Amino acid sequence: MTHRQELSAGLAAHVRSTDSVPADAIDRAQARLSARLQKARKPVRAPYRVWWAVTATAVLAVVLMIAGPMITGGGDAFAAVQAHFRHFTTLSMSIVQRLNGQALQNTRTQIDARGIVRTDVGEQLSVIVDAPRGRVLTLLHEPRQALIATIPKQDGGIGTDDALQWLEDLRTFKGKATPLPDSRVIDGRSARGWTLKVGGSTLELWADDDGLPLAMRQHGSGGLEIDFRFEFDRPIPPELLSSDPPPGYELMAPDED
Repeated sequence: MTHRQELSAGLAAHVRSTDSVPADAIDRAQARLSARLQKARKPVRAPYRVWWAVTATAVLAVVLMIAGPMITGGGDAFAAVQAHFRHFTTLSMSIVQRLNGQALQNTRTQIDARGIVRTDVGEQLSVIVDAPRGRVLTLLHEPRQALIATIPKQDGGIGTDDALQWLEDLRTFKGKATPLPDSRVIDGRSARGWTLKVGGSTLELWADDDGLPLAMRQHGSGGLEIDFRFEFDRPIPPELLSSDPPPGYELMAPDED
């Protein structure tokens, strides 16, 4: 099913009205116009119906200028999607990596507006990249061990997490987002999609009618595909984004070269 924007009922009625004016009404209106022009010593040079056609065309042009963003909607609609990635309180993502259609790894990533990123790999491993504090906390859950490493401090970014470089590229994207022809239903919501080139990868990005991103597929090389499901502004417990070792974890010294 093809997804497209429609004129509102009131606006559509005004457009249709230009096609349904009775002929005698046109003639009467034109007669009054001719009389006024003759009185003002400005001769009428156009046939009656040409005057009406010009007027109707002008009205329709104004209507279409006003309705244009609602009919096409491509640039403005994608800009609304992009704004969600630029201005969120929290962003939670379920991520599935596939190679030639076979699932490789399931992860869950959570980010807040400060730029702190937590990635959970199954039940075994968690990594918290705390760019504002300049540190990375790695948690091994089964032996309950923790390791802290330092990184350059950075406010409001994604630190050294190359796996999320697409997010920074998408926030600053100024290229062409091509609308996909068909809609989808994602988690019970109708969604429209775009395809775009970002940082050397091809992305298929889907959002609901309000521009809220719901899902994305990132196409990599060698048959690699990464599927994302998004949740915006869902509360994240502060302890999950802390780069301090949680209680009960033994702090391990980093390996020496």
